[in-house]
Formats: sequence, structure tokens, C-alpha cells
Amino acid sequence: MNTKSMVKRIVNSMARGVVVLDENLADLAEGLRNHNIHVFTVPAKMSDDEIKRVYLTRRLFITNNPKDFIHDASSFEYGIISTQKIKYKRKESLVPLISVAISKHDLWSQQYGFIIELNDKGKGEIKPLRS
Repeated sequence: MNTKSMVKRIVNSMARGVVVLDENLADLAEGLRNHNIHVFTVPAKMSDDEIKRVYLTRRLFITNNPKDFIHDASSFEYGIISTQKIKYKRKESLVPLISVAISKHDLWSQQYGFIIELNDKGKGEIKPLRS
């Protein structure tokens, strides 16, 4: 393993956690990485079932359209951060809202199978989801 690979591996292991961005929020990736969050972006045109199976287990999923993912959150063990209630989805304001919500609600340590629906002020409450 070369030095660059080792450094990347160490930095990734030190990130606050791992989130998966739905394809329509992919432009948030760089900003979230700058907040020390490891980010995966869902490829365009991937089916919801593939997204759940390949990307979501034991991760946080950030989406503007949570309805297709709520039912399987507890069985696939993922949490959902919904941006659906946020009116103006500019990355300059959305990235800090997400980062603060993750810290404020300690989402990395939550049991999986929950949703938090953020509003324009970054507020939202965690709701457990049962399958």
C-alpha cells in the first residue's frame, strides 16, 4: 500500500460518519466532506431496492423524497435525513443544517430505523420507524 492510500484510509476512518446522498442532492457531497463526513453518492437511475441493498445498511441516507425508503429503514438498518420540508435547497445553507442536525441529535449513535425531517431552520425531531 502506498503512502497516499494509507493517508486516505486513515482520514476516512477518522470521519464523523458515513452518509449516502440521493442522486438529486449530489451537489452537497463536497460541502459535507468539508464537514468531515464520509459521503457516498447514489448513481443516477439506480433502483430504490438496489440503493437499499448496496448503500444504506448502517448508514444515514439524505434524501428529498423519503417515502420510498421509510418502510425498509429498520430492516435494512439505516436512518433517514429528509430535506423534503426545506423550501430553498441551496447547498450553502443545506450543508450546515445537515451537519448541525447530525451532531445535535447525535445521529451516529442512534438505533437505525428512524427519520428526521429537517425544516428551513434545521429543526426536526427523530421519529422511529418500524417495519
